[in-house]
Amino acid sequence: MFDTDQTSLPQYRNQAPIYSRFISRRNNIIRLTLVGLLLGTTIWITLIKPLVESESSIILSDSANAEKQNTEPTQPMWQIDIKEVIDGRFSLFKKEQFTEVALNKNGMIPVTAVLLGWKRMESLQIVVNYISKYPFIKEILIWNNNNKMRIYAKDFILNNSEVTLNVFNSEKNLHDLSKYTTCSMAKYDYCYFQDYNWLNLYMDSLYTNFLNNPSLIHSNTMPINYLEHKRWMFANSDKNLHTGFTRLGCGSFASRAKVQRFLGQLGSISLMKDRLKFADVYFSLWTNQYPYQLSNPLITLDKKDGWKAGVNQWNVDQWNLFYNNILDATQKLYTALAVKSGSELFAPEEEQPYYNDRDTRAPCLNDNCLFLTNIDPFPHPSRVYYANNITHVHDQEAKFNELDFPENSFWENHAYHHAVDLNERTCWNSFKIPKIGDYFGLQFVEPIFSEKITIVSTKDIRNFDASFNILVSLDGNEWLKCTGIHSDSIGYTFTRITLKFNCPDIAKTKQLFNYIRVEASRNFTEPLEICSLMLDGLSV
Repeated sequence: MFDTDQTSLPQYRNQAPIYSRFISRRNNIIRLTLVGLLLGTTIWITLIKPLVESESSIILSDSANAEKQNTEPTQPMWQIDIKEVIDGRFSLFKKEQFTEVALNKNGMIPVTAVLLGWKRMESLQIVVNYISKYPFIKEILIWNNNNKMRIYAKDFILNNSEVTLNVFNSEKNLHDLSKYTTCSMAKYDYCYFQDYNWLNLYMDSLYTNFLNNPSLIHSNTMPINYLEHKRWMFANSDKNLHTGFTRLGCGSFASRAKVQRFLGQLGSISLMKDRLKFADVYFSLWTNQYPYQLSNPLITLDKKDGWKAGVNQWNVDQWNLFYNNILDATQKLYTALAVKSGSELFAPEEEQPYYNDRDTRAPCLNDNCLFLTNIDPFPHPSRVYYANNITHVHDQEAKFNELDFPENSFWENHAYHHAVDLNERTCWNSFKIPKIGDYFGLQFVEPIFSEKITIVSTKDIRNFDASFNILVSLDGNEWLKCTGIHSDSIGYTFTRITLKFNCPDIAKTKQLFNYIRVEASRNFTEPLEICSLMLDGLSV
C-alpha cells in the first residue's frame, strides 16, 4: 500500500530510476548476447548485403545509384493538417539534459530510433522529421527493405542537428526481423520502434513512463486493440509463464538487451522463413513479460486509412497466419519453460512492476501528463490459465470472454484517455465500483505546483470533498497526504467541483511535484465517471 502518513517530500527533482545493464549482469546473458550478435552478423553478411549510407559517407554499387545520389532531396510537402499537428508539438525535455556530461548525472536515457522503409517515402520522411524533435532520440537508424527503392540520409530533414542518421539499403526484404538486427547495432542501450504509417503524438508521455521501468516493453495501443490484447495474454504460474502480445509499430520502447536475447533465441530455436515475417509476435511474447501498454487514439499517415486498409481488413488466411504464429510462439515458450531448458533463453522471473501494480493508463492529449488509476476493468491474465492444450488462439479468447469486463462499445466510449482528452463531453468510466484506497490522478512530464484541482463529471459529485484524500509525490514512491480539503464555491455545480488542498511543506516552499492522486476515503455505490481534470495552469 501507499504511505499516506508521509509528512514531507524528499528534496530532489524527478530523477529517473537507476537501472542495470542486462548484458553485464550474468554470464549466461553474455553468452546469449554473443549468440545474438553472431546471428545478426550472419544475417548481415550472408543474406542482407546492405548498402550503408550515413550523413558523411555513401557506399554505392552501380552507376544508377550514383546518379540517384546527385538528385535533389525528396522531402514532401505535408498536407496542412499534418503539418499543423507536427508544428504544434514540442518536447518538454531539453537537449541540455542529454549531453554526455548531463547524462552522467541526471539518469536520463538516450535512445536509438529504429525505422523500416518499404514504400510511402513521404510518410517515412514525416516520421523522421517529427521524432527528431525529441532530444532523447539521439540516433536514427533506417533499414530500407525495398531493393527497388534506394533512400539516403539527404532525403530527410532533421529538427535536431545533433541527431545521428544512418540509412541501410538492403538487397533482401527481411520484414520485421530487420528491426531487431538493426536495433542490435544501435549505439544506445534502448531502441524506439515506430512504423512509418503512424504518427505518435505522445512521445514525451510514453518516454516518461518508460523512464520509470525501462526494462519492459512500453507501447502505444489504440483503445479497441488494448482490449483485444488483453485476450492475448498467457499465464501459468507453475511454469513461470507470464507474457503477452503487443504491436510495436505504433510507437514503443524496448531494451537492446532484450533484442539481443531475442536474436539468441532465434539462433537456438529454428523458425521457418514465413514465421520470421511475424518477428514482432515472437519478440513480444518471448520476453515472457506483460508489456506495459498505454491506451490512446492514434493518427495514421496512410492515405488509405492505414489501420482499416491494413490489419483490420486482413483476409481469413492472413488472420489465421497471425493467430497461428501467436500460438506457435506461446507453445515454444511454454515448452522451454516446462522442461527447464529455457532458463538461459527465456527469463523465468516476472519483472517489476508486476501487472497489478501498474497504474499508468493513457497519455494526456496535450502530451504533458499521464492519466493514472489503479482501477483496472479487465481481469488479471492469471484468471485465464494457459495449459498448452489449445489448438487455436480463439480457445484462449473464449476463456477470457467468459469473464466480466467492458464490452467493445462501452470501452470505446469510456476508455481511460477520455478523462484527459480536453473534452468535457467525453468521460472515463471506471466500470468497477471504487472502494477505499482506489484512486485516479496524474503524472506530469514536467513537475508543477498547485493547491487546487477541478474535477468534471456527468454525475453528482458535490460530496467529493468528503469522499477523497489528495496525495502528491515527487517520485511516485513516497507520498504526502494533504489536509484541509474543501470545495471552492466559485464555478461550483453538481457535476463540477474544485477541491482546494493544503500540503504544508509544499505550500511553504512552493515545491513542485510530479504526481497527484485523488484517493477514495469511502466505498462507493456506483462507478466513477471523470470527464476532465484541471490544475492551476493545466487543463486535461
